[in-house]
Amino acid sequence: MLPYSESLDTAGTLFVAASVLAPALLLAEPASEYVTIGVMYAQAMLAAYGLKELGKLCIPRARPFLYFDDYPLREVTEGDAYDSFPSGHVTMAFAGAAFASSVFASYHPDSVWKVPVAVVSYTLATATALLRVASGSHFMTDVLAGALIGTAVGLGIPLLHARIGKQDLEASFSPYSLAFGISW
Repeated sequence: MLPYSESLDTAGTLFVAASVLAPALLLAEPASEYVTIGVMYAQAMLAAYGLKELGKLCIPRARPFLYFDDYPLREVTEGDAYDSFPSGHVTMAFAGAAFASSVFASYHPDSVWKVPVAVVSYTLATATALLRVASGSHFMTDVLAGALIGTAVGLGIPLLHARIGKQDLEASFSPYSLAFGISW
């Protein structure tokens, strides 16, 4: 448990942004695959976000910096001082890392770049986790839970798509209401 550090908190936010952008390397795939990859990535990010929000709703937990006298009042007044579990930054970072690594590997099963893509992706995500603990924003259990949730979603969504087949996926939008449906 560490006191709050604004600079480390900011660094953690920069690393999560890099992790969430890691799947941009998939723009090197043929343009015909952009919709498939984009839909999968949107589903992965929405599922990761929803699961971390559900965790925060079900398990209210004080952030580590609240155990110190000099905690940042701004962080408390913004309303998430008791939303420590699981780490949202880490959930999203590991979802991006797992997605980028698994989708790249599925498109290029014999590539020598599979390992470097995975190493860089997971290094960014791990740096996010370490910075969230070092900044006093999370406990180690918060980041471990976030890493598990993010990895499960980042690997699970592409696996689900591989199992159901591209031709069986159908998405629809309704311009007259706030509705979105996916079926197979």
